[in-house]
Amino acid sequence: MSRAREPDGAPSGRIGWVVDVQNDFMLPPEEGGRLYVHDLNDPEDPGARLARARIEEAVAWMRLNCDVLVFTGDWHSLDDEEIDPDDPDPGEGTYPPHCMGLSADPDERAGAELLASIRPEDPIVLERDADTERAREVARAALEEGRPIFIHKNRFNVFDGNPAADPLLEALAEALGGDPEIVIAGVSRDVCVTEAVEGMQARGYRTTTVRDATWGLGLEPEAETLARWARGGRVVTLPELRSGAGDPDRPSGTGGGGSPV
Repeated sequence: MSRAREPDGAPSGRIGWVVDVQNDFMLPPEEGGRLYVHDLNDPEDPGARLARARIEEAVAWMRLNCDVLVFTGDWHSLDDEEIDPDDPDPGEGTYPPHCMGLSADPDERAGAELLASIRPEDPIVLERDADTERAREVARAALEEGRPIFIHKNRFNVFDGNPAADPLLEALAEALGGDPEIVIAGVSRDVCVTEAVEGMQARGYRTTTVRDATWGLGLEPEAETLARWARGGRVVTLPELRSGAGDPDRPSGTGGGGSPV
């Protein structure tokens, strides 16, 4: 992936942020997903497969228009606090085993892999136990080598689930001029995505969240989530993202340059 450039040759100042688009979340149970994202209160809800094409398109846009792509993913062991194989309760923040990236079982590990259609080639992994020095090293290498980043985490909230996510984002922001736009898509809207969006906004980052490139668990009404995001940043549809609609820094119809992966 080449770093995106504006028409004047400057870096775009954008970070693409793709939240938890992993097999266990994106694939229905009949296809092997262990915690398929769908409305838990509506047995007829078709779930995240309806958002899959838009997520794929959003990632393709990020590859063309962002300086760096950051993928996040749950990367669990059975000992993690949010894993409860016996009596999981989403209302209390516990779930059955999913995205078991540290499991000895290869089938369980496969559930933690990013969806094949958006899976990056040769990402730099920010491990769960990474420290600040490692985070800065990953940020530097990603920008210099044009490689994506894959953050492993053990909690819904990326900033809690991998403490090195904070210094990573700080290092990327510093390298991109101090005030990057972070473009966000992924699942699930009312858990991991909202934790990322609101965590970034609380830290003073500019967020642009692609509302039709996400799906939720029905833990709160979609309108409430979107309204809260909009109070602290931009919320757009994929067509609006492509056209630049509502972007105060870019005339409508223009976008960053760059090369696809």
